[in-house]
Amino acid sequence: MTRTESSPDKYDADVAIIGYGPSGVVAASYLGMAGISTVVLEKDKDLYVRARAVTVNDWTLRIFQDFGIDKRVKADMDPCRSITWKTYANKLVFRIHPKPDVLGQPSAMMIYQPELEAEIRRNAEQYDSLDVRFGHRFTGLAPTAEGVTVSATDADGGEYTLRARYVLGADGGSSLVRQETGLELVGETRPRRWLVIDGEVLNWWPECNELVFWADPERPVVDIPLAKGNHRWEIPLSAEETDKDYDTEESIWPLLKMLGIDERNARITGWAFYSHHLRHLEEWRNGRTVLIGDASHLMPPWAGQGMQSGIRDAQNAAWKLEALSKGLIGDGLLDTVQAERWPHVKMLTEMSARLGQLVEADKPAVVKLRNAVGPLVMRLPGVNRVLQPNSEQNRFERGWVTGTPSRKNALGRMIPQPEVYDSRGRVMPLDNLIGQGFVVLGLDKDPRAAMTQRQREDWTRLGARFMTVQRSSATSDEGDIVVDHTGSLRAWLSRFRTSVVVLRPDRFVAAADPSGLDVPPPRGNLDPPTRPAVTAVPTRIHA
Repeated sequence: MTRTESSPDKYDADVAIIGYGPSGVVAASYLGMAGISTVVLEKDKDLYVRARAVTVNDWTLRIFQDFGIDKRVKADMDPCRSITWKTYANKLVFRIHPKPDVLGQPSAMMIYQPELEAEIRRNAEQYDSLDVRFGHRFTGLAPTAEGVTVSATDADGGEYTLRARYVLGADGGSSLVRQETGLELVGETRPRRWLVIDGEVLNWWPECNELVFWADPERPVVDIPLAKGNHRWEIPLSAEETDKDYDTEESIWPLLKMLGIDERNARITGWAFYSHHLRHLEEWRNGRTVLIGDASHLMPPWAGQGMQSGIRDAQNAAWKLEALSKGLIGDGLLDTVQAERWPHVKMLTEMSARLGQLVEADKPAVVKLRNAVGPLVMRLPGVNRVLQPNSEQNRFERGWVTGTPSRKNALGRMIPQPEVYDSRGRVMPLDNLIGQGFVVLGLDKDPRAAMTQRQREDWTRLGARFMTVQRSSATSDEGDIVVDHTGSLRAWLSRFRTSVVVLRPDRFVAAADPSGLDVPPPRGNLDPPTRPAVTAVPTRIHA
């Protein structure tokens, strides 16, 4: 492939993505679908073969649905039936079950990460606007007035530069992009070292399909059934042990035999050592560079939300980079990535830490109390909601919205995804009907009737589609309708006393009729309002 040096009057790409792990490939996929010129630099020539993440939930699967691969990836996943805490004496301490589905996808599925990543990468190969460069190392960046000059080396070690309008840092916990931008993680790294063992199931052992936290004060173990017959064990080292104590397969087997698993049951395929981090950036953006995923935040693994948080960051950042690349919304839009995503990431980090306390408790009095109280607590209503993510938490209060989100309105919330019918009587998930991009939904009416001419023009300029949500008993001459035969959308809209909502490409509500249907300014509600949210003369799109 021939590549020329950047010239002052030419961009090589609208967006340069550094890193092609889960966050990077999701961001690249969205930009590729939109036809945005994107260069990806990935230092590794081959896919990383070890599994790190173990599960995905309905929000993440909804993202894969956007790419049209949700059914394909689910074929290689297994349902997560429950999460259980037990003692080595097989005493049940605690158990939670996956929450009900409201986003149109299973609420918890066990994965085998290398297979999942490979499928997403295969899908991204179809997008002509993507230039993915494997074996190319990012070495530095230099901001300019209207872009960023990125330095890199190719697979043969040759140096070159490229110029992009924006840079997305998705290069993991040891992010070089983060270092180059001068940003630093704050927080702590837990002192306890963990041995992570990957294996392949050879012969069934009792309850090997159950995700179990073995709650022991001296040697707690995380026992995880992965998809496609794979398995993982996460075992902490004692204060006296080091990585070198477990540098051979022979030294590892006694730990598994402690759980009743031997060479007849499983084959060890690899192992590694990890420390748990609770760290984050206080600023995710520096000029035209934004960091996402592990490059901007690190959490313990207990809630299974690290990789998924990065994927959600990518979804959030990608549609905004698309809008910026097309000149539809002003540069301040990038400030809303962190404002919208960090509260959700922070909540999950704290949730993960709470779950870890249940696992890692080592003081005899605390262990005794946990084992006695756990079986009682798990019967209390609402426990599932506290200890695992749920759709009510998929919201933000500060970001790209018109008005102020609150618990009483629909602003900043992700809309559920029920099954619906189209005008030709075909049933499908909501997202498949409404398609990509901005969508304005009106309950029992054409939403344009509730808008001023200026509002209609401004949302149309952003590519919005206008659709009517109606009952299955209604008749309509309009072709662009959503037949809500289950009443789920009606119930959700009525709950927030709204009849018109504007959905962003990530399915979050940007505007609703009670608080005004103007297009938000670039920084949304991050800046103090200079006028009431509802006005007689709405403003135009801010470019």
